[in-house]
Amino acid sequence: MSLSLPIFMMEGDVVKRTIMKKILLIITVVFCSVQAFAQQRIDGNFAFQTDPAKKYSLYIPSSYNAGTPNKMMLGLHPFNTSRWNAESWCDTLINFAEANGLILVCPDGGVDGKVDDAIDTAFTTTLLDSARIWYNIDTDKTYAMGFSWGGLTTYTYGLNRPSVFGGYLPIGAAITNTNEVNASLQSNSSGKPVYILHGDSDAPNTRFYPVRTALTNSGAIVNSLLQSGVGHTIDFPNRDAILTTAYDWIDSVNCANLSVSTKEVTAVKLEVTMFPNPINKKEGLTIDVTSNHKEQNSEVRVFDLQGKELKKMNLIIKRGVNNIDKELTDLPAGSYMVSLKLNMDKRVFSEKIMID
Repeated sequence: MSLSLPIFMMEGDVVKRTIMKKILLIITVVFCSVQAFAQQRIDGNFAFQTDPAKKYSLYIPSSYNAGTPNKMMLGLHPFNTSRWNAESWCDTLINFAEANGLILVCPDGGVDGKVDDAIDTAFTTTLLDSARIWYNIDTDKTYAMGFSWGGLTTYTYGLNRPSVFGGYLPIGAAITNTNEVNASLQSNSSGKPVYILHGDSDAPNTRFYPVRTALTNSGAIVNSLLQSGVGHTIDFPNRDAILTTAYDWIDSVNCANLSVSTKEVTAVKLEVTMFPNPINKKEGLTIDVTSNHKEQNSEVRVFDLQGKELKKMNLIIKRGVNNIDKELTDLPAGSYMVSLKLNMDKRVFSEKIMID
């Protein structure tokens, strides 16, 4: 289905109420018939800034119900004009969206194929706003994903708007260390679920480990999968199942965050102290936790300073002093990063340590 909608954006100008009412009326009339039928694929366009027909693709799953809020996924396509645009990217993600009951929104990068130009990011914002008018969207459960250049833009566009997105799924992001994911974006990731999906043949030392470490250190709730034998591609084996696993984790963490009351969060100041530092590897690490929770499932990871994971341990952390098995710090003398994820507090703490 193809639609052309008359939406005109005048950046920096004040749009008169009467004009906006007419626009919204036209949108409502056009889309009322679309909402009557679930499982719709829509390839449309509307005039935006300097582009008289800015393109987009949507997919509405068969589970869509106009009477209840629905989850929405922003899909950002890669940079390769010979293969990728909004339509082909929507085609790639349709089965994943259908299986997970997601309204899929794919903006087109235009002639140059890049989805992060100024006109494209402004268009994406307008398209998401429009989708909330056209459909019943759960604004607390809107997510962003993308591959390659789209993965980069998942970071840069998505983390610039932490109030819009409940979580992020960057896939094979075309980034260099943390050059694109700067300190401001890292700070915005605090408390947000981020599932980083990457291939171990796709420059992980610059595109995977550094950003994972930086986001973890900034308080993001990070999960990741580094796929063995996979390069820079979205066409990896069991793609839809892997994407579903990642999405389920993001959604579950986001939903858990939404259920935490302000009273619970502010009742006790959450604090974590790791000592001694330096550590004698024969004695191990001690972690002192101040929390509302008497005990909680937790995950401790040790990374080298290049972001490579060396040790991982799942354990129950209790309120107060916790002596961690010395196996965790049985490493050569040197400097390391220790990351502690507290599942019930939905926080990650990291500290640089020395091992003697």
